[in-house]
Amino acid sequence: MLPSPTAATLEALGRIPNGEFLLTTAFGDILDGRIVDRVQQCGTNPPMLLVAMEKGHVLSPLIRDSRTFAVSLLDPNERMVQRIFGPDRRIGENPFLTYPFTPGVLGAPIVTRATAWFDCEVVRHLDMETNYELYIGVVHAAGLGSAPLPRLNAALNAARSTERRVPRPRLIPEPVIAESPAERLRGKSPAKGAPTSAAPAPRRNNGR
Repeated sequence: MLPSPTAATLEALGRIPNGEFLLTTAFGDILDGRIVDRVQQCGTNPPMLLVAMEKGHVLSPLIRDSRTFAVSLLDPNERMVQRIFGPDRRIGENPFLTYPFTPGVLGAPIVTRATAWFDCEVVRHLDMETNYELYIGVVHAAGLGSAPLPRLNAALNAARSTERRVPRPRLIPEPVIAESPAERLRGKSPAKGAPTSAAPAPRRNNGR
């Protein structure tokens, strides 16, 4: 009997590093793709990738019949992919009508605005006793994608911040005139307990 996952087990599994990948495939005129987060390299000579995907996924029959899939490592700033290939997309719609792609050497669509991409041929399919199934593909081609375009709101915020930068007039400080010792003494307040009026200074006799 297989053990049921505990809360501690699920929390520990969540600490294993993962990422966002776009898994795509094509069979005939049908092109489709979904975002997955469980992709790992499982060989270098020849290069191979392992993809874990939930059972009952709409891509499963397409990958099974075409024996090919492509994996694209997504940039975290590429929000458009979430809207087009996310779980809210209706089944039957072609997402590639509004998103740029290029066909791979094996026929699967590859998005050009990804960080990296891999074009794979399925060499093994494992139906595990869990809610996920495994696809292992040998990499026939791979490369780096182009940098994603800046998001529109980021560009608008940058433009607004530039408009707010109004040049401020420079204040020219007034020249400071040095005071004489007599003026400095007159400007001081009398000390506490001292008489309010000071006696006039005696005049010096120059022999006249």
